[in-house]
Amino acid sequence: MPVFVVEYTYSPETSSGRDDHRTDHHAWLAELVRRKVVLSSGPLADHTGAQFIVDAADEDTVTRLFTHDPFAQANLVAKVLIGTWNPVGEIRA
Repeated sequence: MPVFVVEYTYSPETSSGRDDHRTDHHAWLAELVRRKVVLSSGPLADHTGAQFIVDAADEDTVTRLFTHDPFAQANLVAKVLIGTWNPVGEIRA
């Protein structure tokens, strides 16, 4: 299966909304990690976004999956980029 990198970009105006939905967002992510769909995730160091490493069949699957993120459902993500990633080394959990 291909591996994808999903990058979120946040706007400063949605910060309080993300705070309001963070618990649900983390629960959604935890379930994907449990299912080994999301291999790794975390915020960018400058807090302007986040990245997710995703194991999925294709980009359409990733796109559909990320529409279920509580942040996305509350319109708290300004931009989503999805790219195919070809890791050279081992991914460690």
